Amino acid sequence: MAEQKANEQNQVQHENELTFADKVLEKIANYSVQGVEGILELQGGFTSGIKGFFSGSGEDETKGVSAEVGKKEVALDLEVIAEYGKDIPAAFESAIKKISDNVNKMTGLKVVEVNMNVNDVVTRGEWERKQNEEQRKAAEERRRAHEDGEYSDGSRVQ
Repeated sequence: MAEQKANEQNQVQHENELTFADKVLEKIANYSVQGVEGILELQGGFTSGIKGFFSGSGEDETKGVSAEVGKKEVALDLEVIAEYGKDIPAAFESAIKKISDNVNKMTGLKVVEVNMNVNDVVTRGEWERKQNEEQRKAAEERRRAHEDGEYSDGSRVQ
């Protein structure tokens, strides 16, 4: 009996820990608000995300979101462009619910605070025209870079 107690005391206690980088929570929040009625984009937005995807950089997926991550809780700040004519407070509540649900489901963390700053308000038509123009410009930049023998990160084709 005494030997069993000694063995138990000599066993190493392993403390396991799961942590998340701020950018992980920022991406979850970004993906969560996509499609929320009344929120057209986070600052940095959809087309910046496309540019980041093609350049191999994921940083644009976190633009418009900043996170403070603790051991059990997270606080988030959002910078958004809202859709003219929509109920922005309802969009905010919907964003909070989607973000909170997804963060909790994916990380186990509790969202204790979400702040949303509306930087601009535009009609859906204005926003779609802007998105189409930015996508066209991004495609043109990729085409030119390819013709010039450069990869999207600026390195030269050998």
